[in-house]
Order: sequence, then structure tokens, then C-alpha cells
Amino acid sequence: MNPLDTLIREHVVPVMKAAGFAKKGRIFRRSAPNGDHAFLHIDADAVDPERFVFEASFWMVPLSSWEFAYRNHAGAGTPNASGALAACKVIPPEAAAHQPDEEGYFRSRWAFVEPDTRDLCGRELARVLTEEAVPWMVRLLDRKTLLAETRTNPNGELVRLDDATTSEILLRIDDDPVAEVTALVDKAEADGVFPPLVAWSRTRLARRTAQES
Repeated sequence: MNPLDTLIREHVVPVMKAAGFAKKGRIFRRSAPNGDHAFLHIDADAVDPERFVFEASFWMVPLSSWEFAYRNHAGAGTPNASGALAACKVIPPEAAAHQPDEEGYFRSRWAFVEPDTRDLCGRELARVLTEEAVPWMVRLLDRKTLLAETRTNPNGELVRLDDATTSEILLRIDDDPVAEVTALVDKAEADGVFPPLVAWSRTRLARRTAQES
């Protein structure tokens, strides 16, 4: 077995399984009752011949975001990270970092030497997932929480992948009062926001109104 997969099996699977995530390959998925999804991805980086280097990241995919992204694809299937509205890197502590003195993108890489530091790296990843990343992912499955956190810090650790107006509409369109969301869509149209978003939103709001009447 690839040493990275051994690390995942021994240290990541127990944490994610306990939190209600299902595994496929190096991706872990948890869904909410409304169809929103959270994903944890673990991706290898072939950048160092002497160490196994990888990144861990999580992706928040509200069902509304997925359905808007794939609005022109009938039967797009089960959501995946390509429809994410927000994402975040799981940052390693210094002991498990590939380049602990770096800043920015390269600081997000985890690394271990096989077999010497694999267990150390795995334990640190499990700890960060248990104490920080997984509880955050679960909280962000609530759309109001995701909206609040993408409003307050959209380009910090949690990166908003859509503009503020698009994110607001997608996160409010299924639950907030129809009149309030319609006013938001009207303003977006007046401001020249992406016309397909306006058209899609009006159709979804009309359907919701019909279902609720």
C-alpha cells in the first residue's frame, strides 16, 4: 500500500468515520438533510523525492451552489467539490509541515519520511482534524453559519469561491423569506450581476412560491 494511503487508513479514517463522513479513495464526504455537502480531500504533491508530501483541504458545497453550477447539465448527479462555494486548507503544525518556515500557499503542505515520521505526521493530522477542521466543517453545513463566516472573513483561512452577491443569493434562496431574496435578486439584476444567476434565481424562487402556496 502507498504510504500516504496507510497514513490515511490508520489516522484519518477513524476520525472521519466517527464524524459521519464516508470515504471514497482519498475523499471524505458528509451530507446534510437538505442535500448540502462537506468534503475533505487529501491530495499528494510530487515535489520532494525524499519525502511524501500532501495537502488536506475541505470544500463546502451547498446544494443550491451545485445546482446552479450544473444548471445546464440534466441529471448532474451527486455533488462533488467542483460545485464548492467555499474552501479551506488544513494547515499542518511545524512538526508535520513540508516547509514550516514558508508563508502562503506552500505552508499548507504536509510531509513525512517513510517510515520514520509517518505516524507522527498522521497523529498530527488526526489531531488538527479532530480539534479544528472537522468541527468547523460540520458547523459550516448550516447555511446561515456558512453565510456569516464568508461575509466576515472571505479571503482568510476560509476562501469564498464566488463573489459576495452570488454567495449571498445561493445561501439564502431556499430558506429566507421569498420577498427578501427577490429584493436581493432585483438589486443584483440592477447592478448587472451575472445574468444567468438572476434568471436561475427567479425560476427557483417561482418554484418555491408555488410549492409553499
